[in-house]
Amino acid sequence: MSDDEDRGGSIVLRASAARWVWTLIGSLAFALFGGAMILSELTGAVAKGIGVVLFVLFGLCALVALREMHAPGSLTISRDDMNIVSRGRLTTFALADCSRFSTWRNPSRGSTHVVFDYAGDPDTELTRTNRKLMGGSRSLHESYGVSTESLVDLLNQARTAGLSGDRDESDETDDLD
Repeated sequence: MSDDEDRGGSIVLRASAARWVWTLIGSLAFALFGGAMILSELTGAVAKGIGVVLFVLFGLCALVALREMHAPGSLTISRDDMNIVSRGRLTTFALADCSRFSTWRNPSRGSTHVVFDYAGDPDTELTRTNRKLMGGSRSLHESYGVSTESLVDLLNQARTAGLSGDRDESDETDDLD
């Protein structure tokens, strides 16, 4: 876990790059298998075509894994907002527009996610379904190196601090640890 606190009272949590190692290893194995199919003189035209597909598809997966290992995502939490950097894109949520954060356990995968409702979300079938299933219209795909329960507590503390209007400069970083 890598969490840094800057002078502005923000907490920065970084996603783990290590989990992409297995994706890289698997992708390279399948890309090499596809390359061997392409170069083999024993394979027919159909097998060579499958080899090209394997090589290209898993070669691209390996590139994505390398990119994620080099620049993993991050979550920056302040009293006013949270900024999520994932796959090179920045998404900002004003904490005042978020409901209380909670956890939801995906029954099919057994993974636990942080969920919340965001006031800026349009009322669509997807957001209604998400609210019905998970209890919120949005979820975080990553726990950024901390347990989901700890992340929920951290986000709720930041949200409460922002909603209370507590802006005393001497307390700028209190309650966010």
